[in-house]
Amino acid sequence: MKKKQFIKNLSNVYIILGFFFLLIAFIVIAIPISPYILYRINPDLTQTEIESISMEISQSPIIPTQVNEKEDYLPVFDPSLPEDPFIKMPSIGVYSPIGDSTVPEESLKNGTWIASDYGTPEDNSFPIILAAHRFGYVYWDRETRNRVSFFNLPNTSVGDTVELTWNQRRYEYVIYDADESSYIKDYEADLILYTCKYFNSPQRIFRYATRVN
Repeated sequence: MKKKQFIKNLSNVYIILGFFFLLIAFIVIAIPISPYILYRINPDLTQTEIESISMEISQSPIIPTQVNEKEDYLPVFDPSLPEDPFIKMPSIGVYSPIGDSTVPEESLKNGTWIASDYGTPEDNSFPIILAAHRFGYVYWDRETRNRVSFFNLPNTSVGDTVELTWNQRRYEYVIYDADESSYIKDYEADLILYTCKYFNSPQRIFRYATRVN
C-alpha cells in the first residue's frame, strides 16, 4: 500500500515537473515570435513605435548648451568600404543601413535613423544620435530584425564596440554607459543609441559611447 502511494506521489511530481518544463519551453519559443503575434492582433503597433522613436528627440527635457570642442579627426579613406552609411555592432550581430531622412519612418523601415539636427561622424559639434526599431514590421523575419534593428540593444554592455561606416571611412566607438529612461541624459557622448523598450511605453533603452578611432 505504501509502495503504491509512493509511486502515485512520484508520478504526480513528474507530471508537475513535466508541465513546468513545457511551460518554460513555450515561453522560450514564444519570445522571438511575440512581435509577429502582436502585429497580427494590432497592426498599428509599428506606427506607435515610430511615433515614440521620433518623439524622443524633440521632447527630451535636456538639451545641449554648447557644442563639443573635440578635435575633428578623419580616419583613412577606404574605397573598399560601402558608399552608403552603416552601423555595425559585432557583439549583437547588427549591420544596419543608416538613413538621414527628415521623415524618420523612411529610414526606420530600412534600418537605423540618424537625427539630422545633431552630429555626424564627420561633424562632432553635437553628439550623433541613432535610433532604430526594437520590434519593427510584421514582414521582417527574425534574421532581418536581429540584423537591422536594435532589438538586441539591451544585450550590449559597457566596453562593447560600435562601428560607423560613413563616406567610406570607419569610425569606432566604445559604449561607456547603459541606461533606461524616457529621455536622453548625457549629451557629452560622441554617440547615442536608443530604441523603445516596449511597443507603447515612454521608457527607452539608451547606450552612450565615446569615439576611440
